[in-house]
Amino acid sequence: MIHQFSAPGRILIVGASDILTTCQFTSLSPLLNAVAASAPTLHDLVETAEAITAKHDVVLFEADVSDDDLAALAHFVTVAQGQTKFIALVDDRLPLTKVRVLGASGADDILPLDIKAEALIQALADLAGQPGVLDLHGSRTGAAARVFSIAQSRGGAGATTIAVNLASSLAVAAKRGESGPRVLLLDLDLQFGNAGTYLDVEDNGGLYDLLGQDALPSEKAILGAVQTSGYGVDVLTAPTVFVPLNAMTPEIVAHMIGVFRYAYEYLIIDLPRATLDWLAPVIMATDQLIMVSDSSVPCIRQAKRLIDLYRENRLTLPVALVINREKKTFFGSETIRAAEAMLGLKVASWVPDDPSGERRAVDLGCPTAAVRSKGRKTYRGLAKKLSATAISSSNDFV
Repeated sequence: MIHQFSAPGRILIVGASDILTTCQFTSLSPLLNAVAASAPTLHDLVETAEAITAKHDVVLFEADVSDDDLAALAHFVTVAQGQTKFIALVDDRLPLTKVRVLGASGADDILPLDIKAEALIQALADLAGQPGVLDLHGSRTGAAARVFSIAQSRGGAGATTIAVNLASSLAVAAKRGESGPRVLLLDLDLQFGNAGTYLDVEDNGGLYDLLGQDALPSEKAILGAVQTSGYGVDVLTAPTVFVPLNAMTPEIVAHMIGVFRYAYEYLIIDLPRATLDWLAPVIMATDQLIMVSDSSVPCIRQAKRLIDLYRENRLTLPVALVINREKKTFFGSETIRAAEAMLGLKVASWVPDDPSGERRAVDLGCPTAAVRSKGRKTYRGLAKKLSATAISSSNDFV
């Protein structure tokens, strides 16, 4: 059994013949209500743009970012007037500058040509956040949650600390006396996760039970596994008992995220240290990846490797670089300038080192962002910046 995504009418695939083959022998093939176009490029179909946009809700098209490609895309977008979504499929070796040109020309998403079936389904599911496209949960309405995934360049870099404090900062009400946004912290570090400890929440066996079911768990079961904390953050803890990493599957994690996105305003995901196939739908659902690192050369190089790996599934994945446990130098440094150049990113936030505060926070189960601490202002500033950032790939952190 798999999560039943409903296809938006019919999907037209222009070129990219391997897409249909990729899904043909998987359990996902019935979900792709797709047909192949009569020509290999959008440029060849320009004269039938009105007929295509009237008939199809999604167009997946192969692109090499030629002038003809860009002109054809712009024409289709104009004709569609927002009624059809356009997803470009490109070679993953294409320079990021060219990828961004596609986005500027009107592409709603940009994916690698060799994308896996599960990641393609998740990409289509992400259109659910846009009115009138996909309906994943029957008559459910309302905007989908913003998803922030937290990764780290090395073990011990402090990804869980950032995840917990970002979650508690996002949960703060805008005005005194009002309710704060609904925030869920999802700990997917199955074997080493301890996010619940930071919030004084013990594992209730919820995630372990969900992973042990023969079929996809119901929405009621998924939401029932969540626990509340005293800091405005709900949490689904990692199991305290050992579970193999392959206990999670792409279908299960995509289904869980689909449920949580319509129950919360923010979803913070603490990623595992390992690279696994079921991370593909997580990355596809992510609005912003937070890469936690220090400024050392080995860690920056590892951060680049991980970012490149995640972008194999989503070329335009927005990334924010957070340097943890270091004080920002007033004039910057040659090392930081070199690191930013290597990653193609500016440092989004510097979190000061506060070992005694972090230790006290863990021991008491109280996030440092919830009390007076060295990092409180920084965490809340990061949360404010993230919550104000547009979901599109043109955000400030790319």
